[in-house]
Formats: sequence, structure tokens, C-alpha cells
Amino acid sequence: MPRPFSGLPVGVDPVLAADIDLLVRPGRMFLRPDDRVQSLHEQAGSEPGRISKAIVAGPARLSQVTRTASENSAGSLPLLLSVNQEGGRLNALDWPGVAQLPGNLAIGAAEDEDLAELAGAAIGEQLRAVGLTWNLAPVCDTTGWPAAAAVGARSFGSDPERVGLLAAAFVRGVQRAGVAATAKHFPGLGGVVGDPHHVAPVVDQLDPGALLPFRAAIGAQVACVMVGSHTVLALDNKPALASPRVLGLLRDELGFGGVVVSENLSIRAVHEPLGGLAQAAVAAVAAGVDIVMLDSEVSRGHSSPAAQTAAVRRRAEVVQALTAVVEHGVIDRRRIGEAVDRVQTLHRRYGLTPGSVRPDWPTANPVAWRAAERVADRSVAVVRGDRLLPLDVPSGKVLALVRVPDEGQRRADSARYTPDYLPALLAAHHRVVQVPVGAPVPTAGPVVVYGYDTRTRTAGPSRAVQEAARLVECGRMVVQVAFGDVDDLAGSPAPVLVAAFSPHWASVAVVARILLGDGRAHGVVPVFGASW
Repeated sequence: MPRPFSGLPVGVDPVLAADIDLLVRPGRMFLRPDDRVQSLHEQAGSEPGRISKAIVAGPARLSQVTRTASENSAGSLPLLLSVNQEGGRLNALDWPGVAQLPGNLAIGAAEDEDLAELAGAAIGEQLRAVGLTWNLAPVCDTTGWPAAAAVGARSFGSDPERVGLLAAAFVRGVQRAGVAATAKHFPGLGGVVGDPHHVAPVVDQLDPGALLPFRAAIGAQVACVMVGSHTVLALDNKPALASPRVLGLLRDELGFGGVVVSENLSIRAVHEPLGGLAQAAVAAVAAGVDIVMLDSEVSRGHSSPAAQTAAVRRRAEVVQALTAVVEHGVIDRRRIGEAVDRVQTLHRRYGLTPGSVRPDWPTANPVAWRAAERVADRSVAVVRGDRLLPLDVPSGKVLALVRVPDEGQRRADSARYTPDYLPALLAAHHRVVQVPVGAPVPTAGPVVVYGYDTRTRTAGPSRAVQEAARLVECGRMVVQVAFGDVDDLAGSPAPVLVAAFSPHWASVAVVARILLGDGRAHGVVPVFGASW
């Protein structure tokens, strides 16, 4: 349960201290009390409001933890925990058995607003069932060709108007389920080449129409907007999250009245251009950000006690730095009051109390499976060679599969750990042999070359394309399948190209059916400038 604020200099206004504490995420609530957490509190003067999936293993346990936490929060603000559950690449809830929705680009390939709303609602129901009622999604950035490292299949596509329609529908679905949605990364990452998780991108101007998806999300009453760390020189020479001009654009021109959240300031590439973590937090709040995000409340991995202690100390330093600048008049106290009012409203609108109604996980998860299957069925696209399908595997011959290892470099991408389902699905109908990259391939039957992200962010064809070219030169019938970004297919000589947009079970099952002749492709590639 919440504890009195600690770790601040003597004489600090306790009301101000509590207000500042509310604006720094993760919060300080004991989500899983134990001796180790108490030790962290004593060492760092603050408390980690995070749930480690290495400790809380599975939806049932997570539901228990959040239910206990909501009961312990009685008398204070309702429990509100944040999570990244976008579908596709980024899913914090990725335990075995949890239905994974195809990502935004798959929804864009299906060109169906109803499916976008269905996907949002399914994800929202899953989250609320386990007590997570603030989703840091959807991505409202447009994508191009080739895809930016930070966007790619996380985007609904290239057409700003279409992206806006789908983003708004996704927002409606999530929030209909009682979960706050977050449109990100304002004012749009379209045109950004570098990955903000690794570098500090600077672009001259916004892509045409970049604001349209955010306008649409705001029109759908999205609860939150996340501001990015990239710099758009046409707007300001500062990173967006520290720019009063960018925040003014969001508030005044787009009319957004909800909670503005920063990009994750814990990322070195995000805070270093602003002089460090505490300085970045101060700059963001001064510019108009309401919540400074140091990560979501659900952590993906397991960190050492020393690393946890360091993270908690960093949070305490951020709180102290923000309190100090308000005490010294650098940030107006009214600016803090406005932010606190918005954040408290968010808690009261979406937070959980002991009596809050939650969906039943054994019901919500199967509903999400069905939603995933519907999205996958409408989204998988045959880019080239539709007339060459289904695959002709002569009796007694083998179907060769070449799985190309991942090459893409992304800081946060849970989908890269998704099991490889394709061999088993195809082996149910044909004799299948799996062949390493570069190895000789049996002479009989077609070859399927596939991978999740096989293209590095340097010039030149993807590793999967290189493998497909080698096999085509050997006279083989080659099908290349991209389960991640579609630019894995760029320049491929394979006679058949398939874009699945997702490596999760539902999308892989549709690919298998198309290859075997048990289904047909319905999707399109929603990316401008795509060349094969």
C-alpha cells in the first residue's frame, strides 16, 4: 500500500512532495510486498512500483497481485498500472497460452476499422482481467519504405487518413473495455531513420499528414498521448517531450485535454541529450508533460538486486529534482496542479478499486484468440505469385524449410521470442525437412525461406533475400515469407512472396493454410513505396 513520501529534504511541503510523486512512473506502491522490496525502500528512499514477470509468472498470479494491490489502495486513488500491450511486436503479457494479437500493420493490411476496434477491445479485456487498466498503445506513427527501425510493423501503414481511422477504432475498443489508451509518439515518428531507443533522432520536418492520426485518436477521446524524444527542427530545436512548442501544438491546435506522458526517460538515448535523467524530467514537466515515464509497471525481464536498487534511486532523484525546481520557482506550482488534476482524473476514470468489475481471464483470453484469428485471416498478403499457390509437393517428395535467424536490432520486441510454428503446421500435410541457411537443400520439392526480421538497418538486401537468391540461382522453386517488417522481402527474386506482418500463431496458421491451398490471402501491403 502507499507509504508516506520519503527521501526528500527536511522542510519540503508534504503536499507538493505527494503531488510530484504522483507524476513519476512507475509509482511507489508495494505491488508485491516482501523483504527484498522493503530493503530497496530502505536503501533508496523510495519504492519500486513494478511487477517483474520473472517473479509474477502468469495471468492468474498477476490477477492476484493486482487484486491485492487494489484492496490495499482503498482510501487513496484507485490502482492504475501501465503496460505495453500493442499487439504484434510489443506485448508485455507474452506468457505461453496468452493470445497474441497481430500488430498494427496487420490491421492496416486488413483495411477494416471494425477489426481494429475488435483487436483493441480484445486486448483491453485481457488487460483488465489481470488488473492492468492503462495501455501504452496504439502507435499512431505512419511508416514508410524502408521501415524506420522504431516503427515498421508497429504502424497501421503509410496513409495518414487510413492510419487515423484505424487508430481511432483501436482506441474505442481499448477504452470500451475499461482500459485507458495512449496515442504515441507525438508528433509522429514518420520520417525518423534512427531508432530512438538507441539514438536521438533529428528530422527537418514532419511527414505530410503526421498529425492526422493523433487528431483522429483525440477525436475518439483517447485518454493519454505519449510525446516522443525525437527533434523536429521545423517545430523546435529541442526533443519533442521537452518542447513547449510541441506541447502547445498538442494542447492548443489539436485540442487535447487529457494526460500527456513522456517517452521512457530511463532510456539513455532519450535522456542524454537533455543532460541526464533528472534534467530530462524537469525539462519535460516544464514544457507541459504531465507524467514522466521511467518505464511501465510491468517489467519484461529479471534484473539483479543492484540494478533494481539503482533504478529505485534514480526514481527518487527524479522526484527530488522536480520538487526542488518547484520549490525554487523554476516550474510554477500551478503547472504541477494542472498535471495532478489530470492524473487524478485518469486514476478515477480507469483505476481499479476493490469493488471494480473485471472480466474473467478464462473468458477474455479465448475471445482474444478468436479476434487474433479474424485479424490474421484478413491480413496475410500474397505480394507476388498468387497463381503459383498452393505449393505443388509431388508425392514422395519433401518440402524444405529454411529459417533465417533474426538480424534486426530493437530494444523492446517481445515477438522475437515467439516459437517457430511453421514447421509443425506444414508437417501435418507434407514431409518437411529443415535446412540451415547456406546448406545444400534436397533436390525435390519447393523451398520456403522465412524469418521474422532478417534485414539489418544498413543498405542492401535482407539475409532472407540473399538466401532466396542463392536458392533461385540453383533452380529451386522458392517461396519467401516475411513474418516481421515487409521490407524483408525487398529485392527478392523468389517467385512467391508472402507478407504475414506477425510471427504469432494466428498469422502463421493462415500462412500455412495459404501455402497448402486450404485458404486464400485477403490482405494488402499498406505501405507506400514498397518495391519487390
